Amino acid sequence: MKKLHRVKVALRESERWMQAIFNQAFGFIRLIEPIEILIEGNQAALRFGGITNSKVIRNSW
Repeated sequence: MKKLHRVKVALRESERWMQAIFNQAFGFIRLIEPIEILIEGNQAALRFGGITNSKVIRNSW
């Protein structure tokens, strides 16, 4: 059980790092699924478009 707990903690930390890097990037970044459905946009892209993730998530582009 301790190993599972350590793995979960490491995963959460890794996700926090990825999210911080993703949102602090100067350029526009978008994550899409293979069928071209937006999963997430970074803060630079959202600020530029004056939109929120909730307005664009799961929409095709």
